[in-house]
Amino acid sequence: MGALFLHDDQLVARSRGVRRVAGKVTKHPGNPVLTADRPWQAGSIGYACVLYDGEEKLYKMWYESRLNPGRLRGPNLEQGRCLYAVSRDGLVWQKPILGIIESGGSRENNIVFAGPGGARNKVYWVIEDRADPDPGRRYKMMFHLWDFRGRGVGIAFSEDGLHWQTDSRVNLHGGFDTHNIFFWDDRVGQYVGYFRSRTLGRRFIARATSPDAFHWSNPVSVHGPDGDDPRDFDLYTPGVFRYSRTADTYILFTAAFDRAADRLFGQLAVSRDGIDWHRFRDPFLPLGADGEWDAGSIYPSPSEISIEDRTAIYYRGDHIGHGAGGRPGIGVAFLDEGGFVAWEAETQGTLTTRPLGVVGKRSTFYLMSDASGGSIRSELLNPDGEVIPGFSKGASIPITAKGSKLLVQWEGKPALGDAALQPLRLKLYLDRARVYGIGSARP
Repeated sequence: MGALFLHDDQLVARSRGVRRVAGKVTKHPGNPVLTADRPWQAGSIGYACVLYDGEEKLYKMWYESRLNPGRLRGPNLEQGRCLYAVSRDGLVWQKPILGIIESGGSRENNIVFAGPGGARNKVYWVIEDRADPDPGRRYKMMFHLWDFRGRGVGIAFSEDGLHWQTDSRVNLHGGFDTHNIFFWDDRVGQYVGYFRSRTLGRRFIARATSPDAFHWSNPVSVHGPDGDDPRDFDLYTPGVFRYSRTADTYILFTAAFDRAADRLFGQLAVSRDGIDWHRFRDPFLPLGADGEWDAGSIYPSPSEISIEDRTAIYYRGDHIGHGAGGRPGIGVAFLDEGGFVAWEAETQGTLTTRPLGVVGKRSTFYLMSDASGGSIRSELLNPDGEVIPGFSKGASIPITAKGSKLLVQWEGKPALGDAALQPLRLKLYLDRARVYGIGSARP
């Protein structure tokens, strides 16, 4: 049994005194971590994409700078460029002089992509695809592009993430005027993309698939505003990624757009299949206080990044709302590793799982949880809900820490032993604690 997230009722048979809540996010006090501080970045910093290269032990960021930013229309009025930055710790970023793209008569800059033949382009999303047998396509980029047929997205390829090859043709046409993203999803055996769509004049999120990241199916809307949202409310960005530590967890970081107030903030949604979503309505990544750099708008970036054993969420922030004229930058916020959704007991509560399947006799369970302000005790039950001798609450060694692999143990029982020869239920007794997920491991 791998890690199992408890973000919905699928694995929870009974609960009492607990509620499902979104994780707690803390912004980095040194934000913003990247701003427009070079002459060739005149204009506006746009969306960003961050990856971690485990071989080079390097965080890599591709971010957008626009000339003539704002509410401009037409094929020649807004030109984007993709810039590149690196970091050893994910917090302090350098902008290497690369000598690839000319700007202002010089190649002394960190620009890596300016579009095919000077055509209007902007908004870049990059993935690393080590499974592609062609080394020249190790990195893949999706970006906004206009061709003679109209607007859509283009695809570019690169061996090193710096030197890119593309052409002037749009791969998928549509009014996808936001940070569209894609990734390889081995659960469905295809690339999956998420795009801007519209329903009755409101911004929705659409999904499409592709066998090769080049030819795409028609996008189908999968999530958007509903009756629980304000009337003047949109989902501005389709920031989806699949969380790799579990088999079936998809995360959505979206910029929720309150059009009446002209403010955008981060919301969280979760899904088992990337199609049916549960969205938390409270701000997951809230705006800064009045006068702070991110007081007006926040656009989260969907990446599975860890910094010092915490999940890191990068985002574009600005002191103004939707539109031009601000001073945007890139910031980062943190939450417990994988702590997107929790079952929380403010005082005391219990949570009982459905049968979790058979695990090894030499294994035990672990929790992704935070019991640093209280405790979690555990009980092992058979499929009929009866306590297995030796694995009662009274014999449980309480968990009183925070972490992503906290072992569930009982006095005198270093492993599950013969109890693991049948499907097992786990009953958790939470005291001022929260639990995100369950897994199995050898102690």
